[in-house]
Amino acid sequence: MDLIDHARFDELHQALGKDQTKMLVELLPASYEEERARLLEAISAKDIEALRRAAHAIKGMAGNMAAQKLAEDARTLEIFDGAFDDALDDQINRLDQLVSETVSAMQAALT
Repeated sequence: MDLIDHARFDELHQALGKDQTKMLVELLPASYEEERARLLEAISAKDIEALRRAAHAIKGMAGNMAAQKLAEDARTLEIFDGAFDDALDDQINRLDQLVSETVSAMQAALT
């Protein structure tokens, strides 16, 4: 699966224009960091519902930006029903990496 859905990203770019799309791409890491902090708080508190809400927010944000792989991985956390252990931390680390890779792919698509 590609990091971004290129057809949807192109539609977004055409609808908003290059400058607006570029601005949204640049905001993606900061928006993700806000929800990531909520994920970590939820993990610390072992609060499954808070974890799911934060994952849902990431999934929605990613979906709106055509970041299909990030949205898919966030969906995995949204339906999480396991132990609060290192495997969950690994999933968060994977999201971190996906955000970076996705932003790079989007920036490349805008050039």
